[in-house]
Amino acid sequence: MAARPSILAATLALLLPAAAAAVEVRLTYPAIGRLMAEQVFTQEGRKYVSGAREKRCDFAYLETPAAGEWNGQLIVKARFSGRKGLDLLGRCVGLGDAFDLTVAATPLVKRGKLVLSDVRVDTGGKDSFYTRRVRKALAESLEKDFSLDIAARARELLEDISPTTRYRRELTTFEFRQVKVTPEAIVLDVDFALTVR
Repeated sequence: MAARPSILAATLALLLPAAAAAVEVRLTYPAIGRLMAEQVFTQEGRKYVSGAREKRCDFAYLETPAAGEWNGQLIVKARFSGRKGLDLLGRCVGLGDAFDLTVAATPLVKRGKLVLSDVRVDTGGKDSFYTRRVRKALAESLEKDFSLDIAARARELLEDISPTTRYRRELTTFEFRQVKVTPEAIVLDVDFALTVR
């Protein structure tokens, strides 16, 4: 009677054909929303783009993000709240507002992180001196500071480096080839090597 193939041999047989071609990683928009909540909107569900929570009269933040697609671009809808003023006798004097906005951007991958380029901000018809400044500042801030660490998340999902396991899996290469935006997900073409020890 022939010996049954080991689990390791079966795993290798499945992985070897994939080594010759890129693997497609699909990040659905609900998953992107959760990644944003975990990695970007980390201060009580907020992403401060100016000032800080402690500054009553000088802050700007985004909250309640929801990701999607429109016309081949990544769309993020969020709530903006901000104030730019001075504290005079316990009262804030200056500009401030709160409104819903939509960010449209082209996603790119740089050094294993999903970043945004060509960022445009729409404030849903609201137009004032303050909202124009908000649109400009947000576009610059998100293009410079926004990133999702996709390579780190892939490492968490694929690796098993626990000393108690019999076979350790280690992601030794993880490189992006291309990013596509579809109506259902952001699709990443990835080359990776998984080493089993």
